[in-house]
Amino acid sequence: MSADRPDILLIQADQLSAAALGAYGNRVVDAPHLDALAGAGVVFDRAYCNSPLCAPSRASMLAGALPSEIGTYDNAAELPAAVPTFAHRLRTAGYRTALVGKMHFVGPDQLHGFEERLTTDVYPADFEMVPDWRLPDDRRLPWYHDTRSIGGATVSTATLQRDYDDEVTFHTRRTLTDVARARARGDERPFLLVASFIAPHDPYEPPQEHWDRYADVEIDLPATHGEPAARDAHSRRLRAMCQLDAHPPTDDEVRRARRGYYGCVSYLDDQVGAVLGALDELDLSAGTVVVFTSDHGDMLGERGLWYKMSPFEGSARVPLVVRAPGRFAPGRVARTVSLVDLLPTFAELAGAGAGPPGAGTSLVGLLDGVEAGWPDRAVIEYLAEGVRAPQLTLVRGRWKLVHCPGDADLLFDLDADPHELADLAGDPVHAERLAELRADLLAGRDLEDLAARVRRSQDARRLVHAALTTGRATAWDYRPHERSSEAYVRGDFWTAIEHGRLDAARVEP
Repeated sequence: MSADRPDILLIQADQLSAAALGAYGNRVVDAPHLDALAGAGVVFDRAYCNSPLCAPSRASMLAGALPSEIGTYDNAAELPAAVPTFAHRLRTAGYRTALVGKMHFVGPDQLHGFEERLTTDVYPADFEMVPDWRLPDDRRLPWYHDTRSIGGATVSTATLQRDYDDEVTFHTRRTLTDVARARARGDERPFLLVASFIAPHDPYEPPQEHWDRYADVEIDLPATHGEPAARDAHSRRLRAMCQLDAHPPTDDEVRRARRGYYGCVSYLDDQVGAVLGALDELDLSAGTVVVFTSDHGDMLGERGLWYKMSPFEGSARVPLVVRAPGRFAPGRVARTVSLVDLLPTFAELAGAGAGPPGAGTSLVGLLDGVEAGWPDRAVIEYLAEGVRAPQLTLVRGRWKLVHCPGDADLLFDLDADPHELADLAGDPVHAERLAELRADLLAGRDLEDLAARVRRSQDARRLVHAALTTGRATAWDYRPHERSSEAYVRGDFWTAIEHGRLDAARVEP
């Protein structure tokens, strides 16, 4: 394609921490394809999701707007069909738009601007996973994370999640092949293709071959291992939700879980290599802008926390790499960016116009090496389980402020304290800075109104879900083939996971 209308391939992982990749300093993980992609691309050192939870993060990225602006508060919140996404914008600009893999769409619109979708979603499209801010901290809902993924990390011959990602790889390669076929017949439309994997999301159960890559490798403990577990109010709630206080993992379990996670990263790396290999085989690489990222990270035991839902770096910071041969010189960007910046970036690359003002700013200037005028800030919202009021985080340059009504503010200097162990919010030396950052974060925001909107939404969706599951139920799940409705997670999360697991015959102790 022409330089002013390049093909765009977005590859997204699920729950991949930036700190788990060699491009961000990890010296244990084996991911040669992602290492090569980073070496040939622009690596963003400080990129963040806009909500450390799957559905709101992805909806926010697609819409270029914060979750509070579009009502995608949690993993059971619907992205309104009338909200334009980058798929809508590029499709109206003449792009062929296709989605392969997970996007965690909730509700009857399962396309949101994509012309075609080649797979079902791995999770159901209903309102089952609605948080309830009325519940006490020790009251668990069936779909909460718990310590099973930590103590149970192991090898599996097959899992639902790996079945799914194998399908994503196949359909992504097939879609690229169909593009090449169409061009051979004279169809010169550029493409926007999103390939979204669920790896390395827990459970941490890689294939034997990927587990074995770490047989002679010393698995690192968390950098904050030995430090007291984070005891801010939000972390206490997360630890109670995930039963980390009731069943604290041993050092051996932590190492085993991290080995399993790294094995899942290596498996993901093979899938990325297969997709990038298809670009090369089909002579599409030179004209394709490849973007690699994740919806959020995984704490992996840092500060005594696991999984996501946290404003801390392991959960909220994501990898972001952009490779465009002959267009953007390889390098690194130290400025603060976030996933809402992708919509205006794709729009500018495609000549689709900037669109209405939103939370994001096009990254093209930074990719060209121009930093002047860059806002150097990211806003992260968390409005789901584990809070009782909106939690907002501002990252501005080296500073991070976490604010949630009812909880004490947290302030960190990320340059001096990358593991966020020294909370400066109570230090009189930083009182003026704290006040200025808080004023920046809260400007134009009414948190009482937002909290009321979230609670009304929770109540409404609980009622609707109860009604729609009474009597004859009609699923919203996208069904590109007959077995979609029974292939992945439908009904109870852990029952489905167990049903799809085929344990390996040989596992190293």
